[in-house]
Amino acid sequence: MTTLIKTAIATLALAAATAASAQATAPASPPAADTRQSQPSTGRTRAEVIAEVIEARKNGTLIETEADMDVAQTRKHIAK
Repeated sequence: MTTLIKTAIATLALAAATAASAQATAPASPPAADTRQSQPSTGRTRAEVIAEVIEARKNGTLIETEADMDVAQTRKHIAK
């Protein structure tokens, strides 16, 4: 191995050891409370959502790939 690689490995090992020792000496803190709010319901059933997906596939408006996203953006700009 070259000296540069050996130095990089030694540096990473030292950083890992330092992080491990700091973590071992840190006082345990209680887990943070989950502050995320639930998403509001849209009021649609699973069957309605599936029907919309099937309809979008038939129309060709279902975005599946990056190319589909490009086409959608182009249509959006043309519509303006």
